[in-house]
Amino acid sequence: MKDNSDKKYILVVDDEAIILRVLLHHLTRFLPPEIEIITAMSGEEALSRSQMILEEGGRIVCVISDYLMHPMRGSELLIKLNETIPCAKKILLTGQADLDAVSEVLKQIHLFRYISKPWEPSDLEMTVSEAIRMYDFEFELRNRNKELETIQFSLEEKVIERTKELEQRNLELQQGLQYARYIQECLLTDTSEFGAHLKNFHIYNKPLGEVSGDFAWCRAIDNKLLLAVGDSTGHGLAGALITVMVSDILSEKTAKGELAGSLRDIISQALNTLRSRIQRNVIYGEHAPAIDLAIVLIEKDFQEMEWASLNSNIILVDENNQTEILCKTHGFLHLPNFEDKILHGRANIRDKKVIMLTDGIYDQIGGEKNKRLKLSGLIQKIEQGEIFSENSCNIEESLAAWQGENEPTDDALWLCFRV
Repeated sequence: MKDNSDKKYILVVDDEAIILRVLLHHLTRFLPPEIEIITAMSGEEALSRSQMILEEGGRIVCVISDYLMHPMRGSELLIKLNETIPCAKKILLTGQADLDAVSEVLKQIHLFRYISKPWEPSDLEMTVSEAIRMYDFEFELRNRNKELETIQFSLEEKVIERTKELEQRNLELQQGLQYARYIQECLLTDTSEFGAHLKNFHIYNKPLGEVSGDFAWCRAIDNKLLLAVGDSTGHGLAGALITVMVSDILSEKTAKGELAGSLRDIISQALNTLRSRIQRNVIYGEHAPAIDLAIVLIEKDFQEMEWASLNSNIILVDENNQTEILCKTHGFLHLPNFEDKILHGRANIRDKKVIMLTDGIYDQIGGEKNKRLKLSGLIQKIEQGEIFSENSCNIEESLAAWQGENEPTDDALWLCFRV
C-alpha cells in the first residue's frame, strides 16, 4: 500500500466534468504545493476515494461538493463524509441558491460555507484558503491537546506513584512515632502511681502528635512527695527527647532518696545538666534546648507545700473555686542566665486543690470568636465552677467544648490533686 502518511488533500466533487476542470483551474492557482487535489464525479466515487486516502494515512483538509448531483446529492455526501472525516471543512456549491439544501446539511453537520454558482474566483480563493487555515489551526490544537493529555496522564501516574510513596513513608513515620511514644512512656514516670500518694488525683495529658514535649514526674522521699511538671521547647520527637532527659536528670538528682539542695537548686541543676548534655561550645540562641519546669514538695502531715518554678504554672483552688496563682508562664525563656528567673515559696494547701499545668492547656483555640483561651479564660472557667464539681475534675470536657472543631495547637498537660 502506498504510504501517504500525513499528506494533505482537497476533495472536489461534481458530476459535470467542465465544472470540475474550472474548479481545478482556479484551485491550482493559489493552493500551496503540499496540498493535492483529488476529484470525483459522484458521491459514491468521492466516498471510495476518501476511504483510500485515509487508508494510506493521508488527511483530507477540505471537501468541495456540488449540491445537485445524481444519484447522491451533495448534501447527502457531506453528511456521510462527516462520519469518517469530521474535521475536514465542508463547502457546498449550489447553482440554485437552494437554502433548503443548506439547511438540510446544517441540521446534521457543521457546514463551513456554501457558495452559489457561478462563483467569483476571489471568493472561492478566500473561502478555501480560510478553510485550510482553520483546519491547520484546529489540527495543531488537537495535537497540542493530545500532548497535554499525555502529559496530564503522565503527571497523574506520577502523582499516584508519589502519593503511594508518601503514604508508605507516612505509615512508616507513624509506626516510628507510635514506637517512640511507647519508649517515652516506658522511660517517663508512670503517672498511675501518683494516685497512691494524693487525693482526687487527676491528670490530662494530650500530646499534639504521637509524642509529647510535656511530662509529669514524681518521687516519694520519706514522708514527702516531690512532684514536677515540665514543658520542653518544641513538639514531637525533639520535645519528647528533652522530656525523657529532664525526667532522667530529676531521677538522678534524687536517686539517694534525699534532696540535693532546695527546689530552686534542683531546677537550676536540671537545666544546667540538660544544656551540658545537649550542647557543647554552642552559643545559646533561638533553638537552644530549654524547658519550663515546676516542682512542688508536699509535706502530707503538715499539709504544706514548698514550690519552685521556672516559667511554669501552679494554681491553688479553694472549696469555693476561688483561685490563687502562685506562678505562671511568661513565654519561652532561652536565657544563658536563668537562675534569677526561678520563683519559689511555700503555701498552705489545706482544703485546697493544687493545679500544675503547661501553657498548652490554655493556648488552645476555640470559643465563639476562635481565639485562644488564655490563662485568664481558664481562671474564669474554674471560678465559675465549670472545671471542678464535688470531687471530680472536668478539664477534658471543658476544653473539648471550648475547642469545638478546631485542631489542637500545642501539647497540653494538666495535673491536679489534694492532700
